[in-house]
Amino acid sequence: MNKEDIEAKKEYIVAFFNAFAKKISNLHKMLEQGFIEEALILACCYISALADLRFGTKNNRDNFIKIIFYYSDFKNLFSKISWINFYKKGRDPLGKSKTGKPISRCEDIKSSLLKIYDKKSDHHQEMDKSGVINYLKQQLSNLDLQNLEVNLDKFSYAAVLYEEYRSAGVHKGSMAHSWDAETGKPLFDRNEKGEDIYYDSNTLCFSKEIIPKLNHPLSGCE
Repeated sequence: MNKEDIEAKKEYIVAFFNAFAKKISNLHKMLEQGFIEEALILACCYISALADLRFGTKNNRDNFIKIIFYYSDFKNLFSKISWINFYKKGRDPLGKSKTGKPISRCEDIKSSLLKIYDKKSDHHQEMDKSGVINYLKQQLSNLDLQNLEVNLDKFSYAAVLYEEYRSAGVHKGSMAHSWDAETGKPLFDRNEKGEDIYYDSNTLCFSKEIIPKLNHPLSGCE
């Protein structure tokens, strides 16, 4: 590629992101007008579009996860492994169930995680992949570490964001949380300390601390 081609490509990239920034500004307008759910779905679609453009493979979910892990300022949050998501969707690849995501020794792992998480869903105590693996090494012997290394991110907050927000919002017209009909704001459960934690739902949802970050799909990207 010669110098002129490089300069032309740079100009195209700058023009693309300038145009994209104008699209992002629409999210804030939607939020100001009370269209919270629509803004969240659109934000996720923007992330998905950038992910596919960046990585170019056909696995939309993996692209979505990777772009958040590689570029987001909020990786520490979205790389956490969701206890609810793992409990509900993890399955043993040798078991009879054909639904869910295969994790070797899944039931043993669920039992071990139940000891530390109890039945609560609080993002303050949930760990990322490395934390989960290190904990399980202390609890279980003969773990298939390669299986965990490859598959645990499929239960990350980023994965849930794709499945329960981007995918469910686009294809099912619904998202995994409840809304107050009068205020248009999300409903939250409270933990024992009285802090707002998760939406009232049997599928993973995000806390009041995490939700605002979903409306900044380009944050941290260069």
